[in-house]
Amino acid sequence: MGKKAKLRPSPEVVRKPLPRCLSGVAHDGEGDHHPLWRLSLLDAEYDGEWHWRVDRSTSAMLVRFLSDMERLTWREIWDQRTHSKRRDSQKHKWIPVTSLVKTAQDRLAELRLDEFEEMFRFRVGNMGRLWGVLSEESPRVFYVIWWDPEHKICP
Repeated sequence: MGKKAKLRPSPEVVRKPLPRCLSGVAHDGEGDHHPLWRLSLLDAEYDGEWHWRVDRSTSAMLVRFLSDMERLTWREIWDQRTHSKRRDSQKHKWIPVTSLVKTAQDRLAELRLDEFEEMFRFRVGNMGRLWGVLSEESPRVFYVIWWDPEHKICP
């Protein structure tokens, strides 16, 4: 799924181990591991249509969500479905970067993360989306980048 990307560390920021590329979690023998989280790529400076200006209740909800996901394996996360009158689809999934709004694609370039062809996003409730990238190494680590409370990054 997508080319292997080599991240160029920003000259201003020295980052710890970065994800190299995305590939199938549930299909690569790693699906039985539990997810891990890293915040080193969190884009706290962006203040546009999606942002990290969250109140206490939103912050608590996101921590609960991640805590709940941490109890599952990647395979269980991958297998979660949404059910509606219109369709049945994966709840948490990979999205091609080309499907993101231009603002998000431009922001990835600013963050020097534009070599990724796909991002992984968690659906949080009806509208909220938690965006990031997954490490290739085992155990898989989800690097949180954006909180998109109104589903603006990929409507």
